Amino acid sequence: MQCQCMENEARRRVQVLSSHNVEELRAFLKEKANEPAPQPASYTIGGIVRAVFPELCKLRKRGYSLNMLVRLFEENGVKITATALSGYMKKLNGEAEKVSANEIRKARTQPSTSSSQTHGHSAMKPDVPL
Repeated sequence: MQCQCMENEARRRVQVLSSHNVEELRAFLKEKANEPAPQPASYTIGGIVRAVFPELCKLRKRGYSLNMLVRLFEENGVKITATALSGYMKKLNGEAEKVSANEIRKARTQPSTSSSQTHGHSAMKPDVPL
């Protein structure tokens, strides 16, 4: 019988692969990246709202109230309250705004070559709160 410490060492060995193995894996992952994402077998209510969030936003912009959206969910067999739907949508909206704010910050931190910099002068831009 092997001691348990020997079994742990066997599991901890560094796996060394050839560059051919890495290229095969890279090709496989590129192929998978071009396939549609697998759909889950089931959804939570939050997952459903996340999945249809772009459509919900379009309907809200067209004047649909939360209660109208709740009725649409109910017509399709999904029970949700207006309060819950509002909470999910606020959370998802906040995530979308956070992503776009990060993109704006990244764009602002990119070095620019303004005319004052190209002539040997450095101009500081004022900070703009988001």
